[in-house]
Amino acid sequence: MLKKIRDKLSVLGPSLLWASAAIGVSHIVQSTRAGATYGYILIIAVLLANILKYPFFEFATRYTVVKNETVLDGYKKIGDWALYLYLILTILTMFTIQASVTIVTAAIFRNWLGLELSLFFSSFAILVACFLILRLNNRAFFNKLIKFLILLLIISTIVSAFVTQNIEVVESPNFISPDILSYAGLTFLIALIGWMPSPIDLSAWSSVWIMEKREENVDFSFKQNNFDFNFSYILTALLAVVFVILGANVFYGSGEEFVPSATVFVENLTELYASLGTWSRDLILITAFTAMFSTTITCLDAFPRVLNKCTKLLYPSFKKEDFTNTFLTLVIIGTMLTIFFLGQKMKRLVDIATILSFLTSPFLAYLNYRLIYSPNFPKKLQPHKLIRLLAKFGLFFLVVFFVIFILNIFRLIY
Repeated sequence: MLKKIRDKLSVLGPSLLWASAAIGVSHIVQSTRAGATYGYILIIAVLLANILKYPFFEFATRYTVVKNETVLDGYKKIGDWALYLYLILTILTMFTIQASVTIVTAAIFRNWLGLELSLFFSSFAILVACFLILRLNNRAFFNKLIKFLILLLIISTIVSAFVTQNIEVVESPNFISPDILSYAGLTFLIALIGWMPSPIDLSAWSSVWIMEKREENVDFSFKQNNFDFNFSYILTALLAVVFVILGANVFYGSGEEFVPSATVFVENLTELYASLGTWSRDLILITAFTAMFSTTITCLDAFPRVLNKCTKLLYPSFKKEDFTNTFLTLVIIGTMLTIFFLGQKMKRLVDIATILSFLTSPFLAYLNYRLIYSPNFPKKLQPHKLIRLLAKFGLFFLVVFFVIFILNIFRLIY
């Protein structure tokens, strides 16, 4: 029995790396904010987003294991415009996303150890640590590290959820439950959905990691991919729900507000947990740091790889070149510049990144759908008809919310 479980867990890889990237700001910040501001009701929105986006992430891994090429190769076959669209969207969001996850990680790290470093230098230290892990160790070490962090995250998050059931939140006398059907409410809901469980452009990341695994002569079958993806996706969705519960348990009704500072956000979170004792403060910091550090390092690993792949596909003369290290340096520099100018505006930074991701979702979702249901994809290996129906409904959902967002921006709804 134990051997069977161990064999199953050994299969986990590319999609678990995706889960590690997904369980970050969308969970620690956005899901916590959802529960803190609106209570348990937004569990429905979190589950709905995870269910309706499921096909588009699954399509990316399915395409890769069947066609033995990344979805980026598939975009290229659809047309250069599709690959350029992905590349442009990546460039527009990568510094913001990397900066968002890095400054939250740095704020947690600094608070945990009581460091006097500035947010900028704390972020730089986190990026240097990630760089050294990625460049000075082999991929086997990296994969084992991510599995360890995910295991630690699962344990600490579940324990935190049970512990916070005992917290008695003193309701502020001025507290009024905010209305989700308002300008501010819709804006937040769209931002939440935009990064829940992750931006759809991250579907290409697991695709690139699958091909990397195969290039190392590691067999990764269709069946193994199904287990890897479904386990990782369900884990990500469940943890998102748990973080909404944590936010509701600890914050809802307290009158505490999420300010645009990563430092103050972390301090408020830990102070409220400290009401149960010092050990509970350490527990939430372990949970938060584990989630955010694993996200930071997987994002830093993924961005250079997809940029390198896009460059090779769009410019055949560079096919034999490897620009991964160059792009890694570029991402670090761009991230530090973003943090330098916007580091104290965490809430705004996160909202910008999540809204950009939401706006791009319908286009990338359609591209992934088109790859699976093209004449060139084996019909017998296409998903069940119910998944295709869910995908169509998901596309409709993304387009409708896209329209609602545009109308909301121009104050045509509220």
